[in-house]
Amino acid sequence: MRYRPFGARYATAVSVVSLQLHDRAWMSARDWRQLLELSMAEGINSFEIAGTGAALLDGLAQALAAVERRLVFLSWQAPGQDDLEKATSKTLERLGLDHLDMLVLPNAAYVPEALVLKQQRAVRQLAVAAMDSDADVAIATAGIDALITPFNLASSAAVRHRLKQASSRDMAVIGSHVCPDGLEAVSVGGRLKRGLLNWSQPRAPVRNQYQFLKDVPDWTSEEICLAYALFEPSITSIRIEADSGERIRRLAVVPDRDLPTGIAAQIEMARFSADRT
Repeated sequence: MRYRPFGARYATAVSVVSLQLHDRAWMSARDWRQLLELSMAEGINSFEIAGTGAALLDGLAQALAAVERRLVFLSWQAPGQDDLEKATSKTLERLGLDHLDMLVLPNAAYVPEALVLKQQRAVRQLAVAAMDSDADVAIATAGIDALITPFNLASSAAVRHRLKQASSRDMAVIGSHVCPDGLEAVSVGGRLKRGLLNWSQPRAPVRNQYQFLKDVPDWTSEEICLAYALFEPSITSIRIEADSGERIRRLAVVPDRDLPTGIAAQIEMARFSADRT
């Protein structure tokens, strides 16, 4: 696993692969603890809580109890409709913690309320998960430390410029949707491979230019997408969804692998060709 500094204002480093934790009806607290312990053993130290279930929170609390707090970067996705201060306090109490490293807001309108929690030291950093014009608003809003936004090998020049803008303002950038729509389920080596998509977004047909990704020996399309995204210097970490130990193990080693010769060039040519069509 590799690590990168989290922005310019927070003295910590996060793994270049981050896990987003959603509630799963079939997982017990023990299951979550084991999955998170496996993830940390693979070198992942950045986690975003996107669920509120007792099993998830209790399993996370058990896993965190076994490590030094300073070694884990923990984010929490704020509920849009609840009293933010009360909900944050309740989550911290359930986890047995005194602070969250980052609070993830649905849009920049929540920043004034969230800044109160930051002043109270209940949260250390504020992030906004957004895309397109909402992401531009987040970048221009004072008090926001990080941007969570889609980025993949087919991203437009406007998206890439947005990442550079955020980075130039000392914001950390966490990429999501690392595989374009249509590449999230391709047959590779007889196995069905899922992508890293966890937000809803407009469906768009994947251009034929990227079909070569599923024919690269010893690589899945998802692995190539992740490795390519990590070439982007503005990216601090790539967020994936924690759904199975096998997938986490497989993706956790990608940052230490070199893309096969010529693949990066093929991707650039495919993107250039797609932009012209």
